[in-house]
Amino acid sequence: MDTVVNLDGICYLFETQAGKTRLKVLSETTPTTDTDPVDINLPHAWLITRKNGTPLFAIRPDECERPFRIMTAEQLYAEKIQWFEPLADNYRELIWNNPDSSVPGSDSYVAYKHLSWAHIITFSIIERWSIQFRPGADGDWKHHPQGGDKYLLVNIEGHPFWADGVGQIPFAVNTYKKFARTSGDKNIAILETVDTGINAGDGIPYLGEADHSNSYDNFMVLRGSLWASENYQIITTIAKVYGRGQEFGIEKHEVEYRPTSDNKLRSTVTQESVSKYAVWNVKK
Repeated sequence: MDTVVNLDGICYLFETQAGKTRLKVLSETTPTTDTDPVDINLPHAWLITRKNGTPLFAIRPDECERPFRIMTAEQLYAEKIQWFEPLADNYRELIWNNPDSSVPGSDSYVAYKHLSWAHIITFSIIERWSIQFRPGADGDWKHHPQGGDKYLLVNIEGHPFWADGVGQIPFAVNTYKKFARTSGDKNIAILETVDTGINAGDGIPYLGEADHSNSYDNFMVLRGSLWASENYQIITTIAKVYGRGQEFGIEKHEVEYRPTSDNKLRSTVTQESVSKYAVWNVKK
């Protein structure tokens, strides 16, 4: 199988055979007396493939890294590289996405669980107990059949993501609602949600190892929190209570789902939001 990959305006031909993918370089016939070395124009890119060699997408390596590699998605995941949050650690620019990944039945299509942002929202707005987000439980999106379905990669409306990154969004939405009810303040709820995500760095809410890194997981928690803050309205009421002959007013906060936009899910986290909410950068 041959795949044409357009990188920086140059079309490269990759051949996949027997589970291996190679860059095909066309040779030229020259006189036997010609001893000058021939320059081979290698792309400045890492080509990411399935285990069977099918090309999926390509990313741009940093200047200090090997300029050209062909590697599996599993290898890339092990190196903690990501391409969907530019301000998070280990970001590499996505420079090519196999168009066949959107063609049902193709070799690249079946590498992903295919979803829409509407699917993510539908899963996220279900009320759950915090314990339900532990690994393997009903809220564990990356393993749930209606979520990541145990795939390493998900494709959301044509864009690839690590499944575990997207899996932070339902957790963030549910946690945001909890803190919005207790605080009645959107900013406090976002900060508390991000802090909770930090302390569930290994996927175990409240009992896990803390993650104070600039990881894509923390960014996706923030992304989900920002979406929740725009799509849930905090409703505050005053309950009257009486004690010792006096009347007291106690505030009660509830959240009501009022969908406005999915833009905060589609969009990467801005520097403004990082400056305001990235409490993982605060030394503990």
